[in-house]
Amino acid sequence: GQIGMSGNVLLYTVGISVLAGLVFGVVPAVQAAREGVRGVLAGESRGATGTASRQRLLRTFVGLEVGVALVLLVAGGILVRSLLSLGSVDPGWDAEQVLTMRVTLPPERYSPEEIEAFYPALLERMEAIPGVARAASATQFPGRIFMRDRFAVEGRAVEDSDRLPSAFTTLVSQGYFSALDLAVIQGRVPDPATDSPDDPPVAVMNESAARAYFGGENPVGQRIRLGGDGENAPWITIVGVVADTRNRGLDQAPAPEFFASQEQLGGPNQFFFLIRTEGQDPMALLPAVREAVSTLDPEQPVYATQSAADVYADQSAPRRATAALLGVFAFFALTLAAAGIYGVVSYSVSARVREIGVRLALGADASGVRQMVVRQALIPVVLGAVVGLAVSFATSGFLQGMVHGVEAGDVVTRVAVAGMLLAVAAAASWVPALRASRLDPAVTLRED
Repeated sequence: GQIGMSGNVLLYTVGISVLAGLVFGVVPAVQAAREGVRGVLAGESRGATGTASRQRLLRTFVGLEVGVALVLLVAGGILVRSLLSLGSVDPGWDAEQVLTMRVTLPPERYSPEEIEAFYPALLERMEAIPGVARAASATQFPGRIFMRDRFAVEGRAVEDSDRLPSAFTTLVSQGYFSALDLAVIQGRVPDPATDSPDDPPVAVMNESAARAYFGGENPVGQRIRLGGDGENAPWITIVGVVADTRNRGLDQAPAPEFFASQEQLGGPNQFFFLIRTEGQDPMALLPAVREAVSTLDPEQPVYATQSAADVYADQSAPRRATAALLGVFAFFALTLAAAGIYGVVSYSVSARVREIGVRLALGADASGVRQMVVRQALIPVVLGAVVGLAVSFATSGFLQGMVHGVEAGDVVTRVAVAGMLLAVAAAASWVPALRASRLDPAVTLRED
């Protein structure tokens, strides 16, 4: 799709910018107006740089920054954990070293008979390319699956054809199962020696289909009719069951799927090709594959070229982009929170120079002063973290559809993020606390 400027997004951005300017500009101005001239003069006479009410306002802003940072960090952390979980999911087939591509023959240039002859001839040329172990064609494959069809099982009466079950239905060349290294669980797969175009059509199903539609019954030998109960559709004999694959993507459970023979049933004018290479980068064979196509038709384009591993990677791209965006926002929120904590604590120390000097003059321990400053700095941080945790739990439903292998309400991630925020807050407040503990009481009191 094309990328352009959205008027709604622009208006939203301008609105947020204006609102931020009002909040962070008007609120301090109102606070200063409430203080009045006498308060300012009184503050100056005491050598103070601020008031208690102003410090409370600043601490409130720090708490809000911490809350926002926690919500963003939790969301980013959960998405990162989800991505790591997806990376460890077994797709159910060996997707490494496989080049995928798509070819569409224009019906205005190819008759149905020519289309039917083109694809087997192309497969023969592909398998002759040095470095190609096996090649197959299919109307779809794991990670690129989208075609469903209704089917009827012989001997099972259905009153309404609209209530027939449906499953993913894939037309495949007879080398498909070998190209994907799919394990045969029961029976066999189509064989050119026994399943020619003149022989009765056969099909294979995956384990999910066998469980869903045949239960404890043996599916091998059963007959189905694809496309419903139309009298013109042939009965197809199930000859085998193959292992499940993550056909809908790594983040979803395997779905029921039937595999019918392309050689026996023909097919549409477009097919995907899956080319397994022998220990080399699949994309390196793309020029030779294009050349094989051009030997049959110099004008025929090849498109949707990528490795099978990249097909799965593309499916998680939105999650990666969202996690990266949240990560950037969380980083800036965390940086702002740390800077805010440092600034507020420094401001508080400078406003309490005389008090701290008196404490030290009366014999207060320097470590006790540091602990006091850090402890008081952590109060708005803890409150902000509590609010942030509550918000993150309340909004966890927005993440539920985007995560895999981890709960959107995961407590471990929240505890880890809260602990990290407290550590950052303690580190940010330590420098001004250290500076406060090193004040010279004599110099401080003389300056009053």
